[in-house]
Amino acid sequence: TVNEPDKLDVYQLEMHAKNKNQYLFDGNWESLEEKKAVFKVKLKLLKVNISRPVYWSKYGPTIKTDRGTFSIRMPAQMDIRGLEQWYRFNKARNFSEFKAALEMRAIPGYNIVYADKYDTIYYISNGRIPVRNKGYNWKSTLPGNTSKTLWNELHPISALPQVLQPTTGFVYNTNHSPFHSTEGKENPVVTDITMGYETLENNRSKRFEALLQPLNKVSYEDFKRIKFDRQFPSTFYFPYNIDSLFLLDETKYPDIADLVVQLKNWDKKGDATNIGAGTFFMVYHDIVPKRSKYMKQGFISLEDAAEILRSAKATMLQQFSRTNLQLGDVQKLVRGNLALPLPGLPDQLAPMYSIPYKDGLYKGNQGDAYIELVKFTKDGPIIESLNVYGASARKDSPHYTDQMQMFVEQKTKPMTLNKELVYQQAVKKYHPL
Repeated sequence: TVNEPDKLDVYQLEMHAKNKNQYLFDGNWESLEEKKAVFKVKLKLLKVNISRPVYWSKYGPTIKTDRGTFSIRMPAQMDIRGLEQWYRFNKARNFSEFKAALEMRAIPGYNIVYADKYDTIYYISNGRIPVRNKGYNWKSTLPGNTSKTLWNELHPISALPQVLQPTTGFVYNTNHSPFHSTEGKENPVVTDITMGYETLENNRSKRFEALLQPLNKVSYEDFKRIKFDRQFPSTFYFPYNIDSLFLLDETKYPDIADLVVQLKNWDKKGDATNIGAGTFFMVYHDIVPKRSKYMKQGFISLEDAAEILRSAKATMLQQFSRTNLQLGDVQKLVRGNLALPLPGLPDQLAPMYSIPYKDGLYKGNQGDAYIELVKFTKDGPIIESLNVYGASARKDSPHYTDQMQMFVEQKTKPMTLNKELVYQQAVKKYHPL
């Protein structure tokens, strides 16, 4: 899963009053490196080359703007071995080899969870994180005139938030705080605030916590039930408080009373046949364009909530001529000519995010995707898998859409890595040459 430590720094350079390509650094005037970048532009039938100057300072790539001259410095620019590290991860035969690949520090981010047949489990919030001077505010734009802000070292893997073999028996991450990757004292702690790691929970992390809490031991069926869960936690954990949407008095807002009641009666599930989920879906997509405002103030006011519901209702009436929409009425799983009612809402354990499709409909484009469940046994791994659409990208193939119905129903199929069995079951065999 994607993580969000501070992987990038921005510096404002102190430019010379007369020479616009010189900047002050440790009391000396340094010159920006300047090169030409050529862009190929197609204008109707005409192809032209356009060149633009590009600049580089001691900090890194540099841009000139109306607000000043800024340099960007990020470790991701300083190592091209990321693909090699992924390759070595895949070739690792045990945890020692996997950890050796991790020590390359070539992949700039990502939460990583490891498990193997030897019952080794491990979590790390990975990253190429600079060793920074604690005397500066690294969350803001930094002074670009001193070597004190010019970092050149990275934190070792051992310094990053991680958990190995916790006695609790589990590790997890849902893009939330790495400092809550298991339970109790074995959770990582903040060691350097300049790393800028996220500390927030989200709906998935809190729902996972609630599902896991009553279990003394997690069975394989428990695990599948948790993975396929489409229920929000009892309290929402969005980046801003949305409770006002559920606190409106329908008697005071007769024009939107139907939507107010549907939200109040909603069980917070994301099933395709759920009317409350359909209402929340429409409301959510009305919130998204304005989320910067709500992020800034930290909540949605009652007045804002009423206006959001009015806007959502107007859209529902315009596009569908009614307001009692099930989630599957408006959200579809689409490929080719096939469009199926699609369950799932943003930030559920089995999540779904959608984009506009046609005629007021939305189609899923992010969230639950390829799914693989692995159970280690003495006789080898037992594997179940599920693809969003099918195993082929060819429109004329019977496997272009043959897993779509399974996907919306959260059904899996057997899978094997046994080469002999694969050949036995193959419908067709061919050689690419």
